[in-house]
Amino acid sequence: MIKNTFSKGVESLVNPMEVGALQFLQTFPQKLPKSLQKKLVKSSAEKIPYMGFVVEPYAFFLCYEIIDLKKARELLPAGFDLIKTKIFEDDEPKYYCIFGCFKTHTSAFWGARAEFYVIAEDKQTGLLSWIIIDYDTNTLSYDNKNALRLPNSTKGLITINYSGRLFVDIKKDDKSRELVFDSEIEKGKMKGLDQRLWLEGNLSIGYGRILSDGNEDVFSLKFDPGEVERALQIPLEALNLISNKWYPGLFEAIPSQVLCFPYAQHFISDSPGRSSNIKNKEELVAEVEAINFDHLEVFSTKSFKTMFLVGGIISALITTTLVILLIFT
Repeated sequence: MIKNTFSKGVESLVNPMEVGALQFLQTFPQKLPKSLQKKLVKSSAEKIPYMGFVVEPYAFFLCYEIIDLKKARELLPAGFDLIKTKIFEDDEPKYYCIFGCFKTHTSAFWGARAEFYVIAEDKQTGLLSWIIIDYDTNTLSYDNKNALRLPNSTKGLITINYSGRLFVDIKKDDKSRELVFDSEIEKGKMKGLDQRLWLEGNLSIGYGRILSDGNEDVFSLKFDPGEVERALQIPLEALNLISNKWYPGLFEAIPSQVLCFPYAQHFISDSPGRSSNIKNKEELVAEVEAINFDHLEVFSTKSFKTMFLVGGIISALITTTLVILLIFT
């Protein structure tokens, strides 16, 4: 069932018209307080707890060994600690931070992202966890600290040309950091991935100390385990690293491992504020096999669109009021 229908089922959960409408409405001035934004998102997640999430082909990962363990621990939320992990199944375990660069289309947003993770262990569950410390993107996003977040890398790009050279150029608009590189994908060879990192880790994803804003809940992805069994191991000499200005001094200058998924990965993600609490591969497979895509409701953008419209109306009223005051005073 998983191999034959899951990928198509996840794609069916992404409605380009819905996402396009939301992207358009994000340009309206935002005047609603973050507390109200969070309440609306939470309400929507309680009604419809899942979101279709497709990572497009050629997702690329730079895996760096951490050299400043004290600083890395300070980035983690309460209840998590650093843990050594392998990237591929026969690697030497290290303390890792990882940059994930990918294009994605989901039930709520569509665009390019560069996410920065520190790999840690959840002290309560014992699960290896991907902790999202921060991210730059050219599209709409949501996290507990910022609530709805407008793009912070409006010209960020990820693309690949006919000769198999991948280009990543994601600079934050305020010029505080950037990640720029290119790589020859065709020099990579498929290799087995460490399953504790790539399978278990996708069952326990959280946000770093700043983005979590005191909420240390994790969320899970549902997926066919085959999605994370293997990836292209890219030789370091095939990577042309031009600039990485994230967290100077936190990690080595050169990645220890570089890898690429040359195919689309299909996930069902918990909606913001929702946690499935899947603990292992057996529970993951059982949950995936129980999905009926004909009856599955996914995260709706209706509350987001209402919020943008209300925010625009409030902004217009404030502007009109100021104009009237200027005329009659």
